[in-house]
Amino acid sequence: MNALETAAARNRWARRNVGEKALLCGGLLLLAISLPPWPAAVLIIVAVAVAAVIARVPAGLFLTLWSAPAAFVAVGILPLLFTITLDGLVWSPTGPQRAAEVVARATAAIGCTMLFTVTTPLSEVLAWLNRSGIPRTLTYLAELIYRMVGSLAGTAKMMHEAQAQRLGHVTRRGLLTGVAAQSANLFVLSFERARRLGEGLELRAEPGAAGVMVVDRPRDARFLVASVVVLVVVTAVTAAVRGWLP
Repeated sequence: MNALETAAARNRWARRNVGEKALLCGGLLLLAISLPPWPAAVLIIVAVAVAAVIARVPAGLFLTLWSAPAAFVAVGILPLLFTITLDGLVWSPTGPQRAAEVVARATAAIGCTMLFTVTTPLSEVLAWLNRSGIPRTLTYLAELIYRMVGSLAGTAKMMHEAQAQRLGHVTRRGLLTGVAAQSANLFVLSFERARRLGEGLELRAEPGAAGVMVVDRPRDARFLVASVVVLVVVTAVTAAVRGWLP
């Protein structure tokens, strides 16, 4: 198991009903993309941070996952800072404000997504989706893709460690050469494993043949009420600050 899978299986919320966590994280995500960034994004970030502390997820891992898409967000806000005119690129007067709003909204939304990811094992999510009426074929495909990605990630890690033990990372040139060779080998290997996976699917009777026993997780009324309260408080405070209330 990688660090993410370990954290998802060992935190305090790992055995909670998936629907409860979907209500909290999904509700905060909807508020993050629908309410104005100020002050909703700040409130949502605080709520996510408090929830992560309560669930006792590893702080370092959670912060790493939360900040991982920062490069994509930074690239995405560049077009907001400039305006294309006949004279070329011109600094936009409203660009910094719009960029700050995008960063705040994206940070809040990413936090909600990562909170759900780091507190919920994938097996629980797939079982919950099956019970919620999602076709088994789709969840089965998601399960196979997840296993394929995990297998390739483990193979890539072993290849990287093997090259390091052969002193292939001593020099910068050797490191770049090794990474290039590793990527090429992994690319070929992924097609081979995908072919084997396809052959295995053809030999199975139906997607449900890979079903496993799933423990039923009862709902906790207190958690549901607390989640609704958090969503209502974020909405009410935002409405009050923005002057929407009479």
